[in-house]
Amino acid sequence: MRYGPGRAAASAGCAFILDTAGAAPAVSQPRFCNAPCRPGSAYCSAHDRLCHLAAGSDGERRRLREIEALARAVGGRQGRPAREPPPALLRRLERLEPGFSCLDRSRIVRGEE
Repeated sequence: MRYGPGRAAASAGCAFILDTAGAAPAVSQPRFCNAPCRPGSAYCSAHDRLCHLAAGSDGERRRLREIEALARAVGGRQGRPAREPPPALLRRLERLEPGFSCLDRSRIVRGEE
């Protein structure tokens, strides 16, 4: 299980953060539910149902569709494959490179042993 900042594994209570809208602005520590956790979960039974979708449920399918729509809108999980630079550009860069490389100013100075 994962625990947030300032939350020790020994507390082992429900990790659901309760509404702190009425709390004073100076309160910086979140208020946790702290009810006994379900086995294998960081949440109590009530909050586990709120935070996790049942496998194969309509809610899970709806959420997966939302995630897929967002991924399509922003270009998926990875960016689009980039084109390789044209050979003419690579040849030009190779011709320019000797003018920019200074072997005597490199961190690896040749000739010293």
